Amino acid sequence: MTSMHPSGPGNLRLIFPQWQGAAGAGAVGSLPAGQPHQTQLSYHLGPALLELLSPEHDGPTGYVTVSTDTSDEAVETVNGIYARAAVLRQLRDGLRVVSEHAPASVVTFGGECSVSVAPFSYLASRYGADLAVLWVDAHPDTGMPGDSYTGFRSMSLATLAGEGDPEFLAALPAVVPPSNILHVGLQDWQDPGIANKQRMGIASVGITDTPEDTRKILDWLALTGAAKLAVHVDLDVLDRRDFSGATGGGTRGMRVPDLLRIIDALGDAGEIVGLSLAQHAPLELLRLGGLLRELPV
Repeated sequence: MTSMHPSGPGNLRLIFPQWQGAAGAGAVGSLPAGQPHQTQLSYHLGPALLELLSPEHDGPTGYVTVSTDTSDEAVETVNGIYARAAVLRQLRDGLRVVSEHAPASVVTFGGECSVSVAPFSYLASRYGADLAVLWVDAHPDTGMPGDSYTGFRSMSLATLAGEGDPEFLAALPAVVPPSNILHVGLQDWQDPGIANKQRMGIASVGITDTPEDTRKILDWLALTGAAKLAVHVDLDVLDRRDFSGATGGGTRGMRVPDLLRIIDALGDAGEIVGLSLAQHAPLELLRLGGLLRELPV
């Protein structure tokens, strides 16, 4: 089993329901007409459900206040980043919340993928070169401001690795060297961020449903020399046969038993001090909420 105990001392559970990193009102599916931005706001609902369904937690819990303002001004694209002002403000708030608790480890429930930037940057400042990051995601998340897709979630890993908007980078207490980052389960090799990922030297391990995948990950970890691990899990990496509450596409993703096998192996090889679950998009519950608003309940 992993060496991280979710209810143990020194662990912070961070609830970070950020949705603004997903650009565009139709970013995660479709809802009935007249509900602009509700698909994005499903990311705001997801963390609450993750917290509700998770085992009891006897450590501290921190909450990042996230605006639900969907006005044109609030979601304006500035310097190539959608809703830039809100995302930057919430990044700083997330860093403040984590730093005030000064935890030895952090479990984060998001929100879209950029919720990992604040806690992982904090962990990088605490553990330095002894921290390795595994980014379990179907997409590279190594885009840059000015790319065709303006959502900050697509830039989150590049920012964590030290490239991107200067004001965002200035807010971070530390970044993670690309040599200490491994991408696991990457599926979208046509994403514009792939060129940046390759230029930065971020390594990848694909998932073929065999123990060979785990061996490659452990070999990479041994080369880094890091003993502390932060693991980002974008739920869209999962195969739709196992989980459909995210924005992944089809039955070519990672199976849940493979994810658990990898996490257990990592816990045996080092100490997992960071774990993020992101991109939970409970669209059906939003649709249900829309129905309830129309019924005389």
